[in-house]
Amino acid sequence: MSKEKRLQIRLSEADYNKLEAYANQKDISMAQVLRDYIKRLPKVQD
Repeated sequence: MSKEKRLQIRLSEADYNKLEAYANQKDISMAQVLRDYIKRLPKVQD
């Protein structure tokens, strides 16, 4: 899948550390954790 869009977010240090720890535990990037979460969001009706 081509990645065409870029998103920049600001996180608290606690949220960043939580995301980093989870990604390290799963041996994936923090970006992949977020991509996987977004894929699980319910589809929005137009």
